[in-house]
Amino acid sequence: MATQNTNESKFNDMTYEEAVTKLSELISVLEKGEGSFDELMEVYKEAFEYYTYCSEYLNSAGEKMRELNSKIASLQNPLED
Repeated sequence: MATQNTNESKFNDMTYEEAVTKLSELISVLEKGEGSFDELMEVYKEAFEYYTYCSEYLNSAGEKMRELNSKIASLQNPLED
């Protein structure tokens, strides 16, 4: 759980766009394959944290959009009355 709290605090003040940029940078490091196996494993772990954050962020945003769409659909058009 300590790792989760650390991860949460890492992303507290980060925008989605910043997280995607960082994830892209980490993926570039992995694609180059430079460094020791242990170093690359650490980069992979960090990239997975950013991937998870971005994925959860998008899922949450999608849920909010579905809720708003549902509310909009339930409203009657005042011009029809």
